[in-house]
Amino acid sequence: MTAMFSLKDVVKQIGVQGYQIQHAYITGAVPEPKLRISGRRVFEAADLRRLATHFKVKIAATETAAEPVEA
Repeated sequence: MTAMFSLKDVVKQIGVQGYQIQHAYITGAVPEPKLRISGRRVFEAADLRRLATHFKVKIAATETAAEPVEA
């Protein structure tokens, strides 16, 4: 099963504020995550890597294996 992350998890892992991530999506600088649950973005490891690249942040490979979001 693929690990899924909430915006809160992503903020903790890449160290960027939530509003900065939302702004990147709104302006089209980064493509939206494919998955939404109850209208909320759900991030996968690929989305995390894409955001880290956009914000020029390095994340450890083990960080993308953190606890998944409970649906």
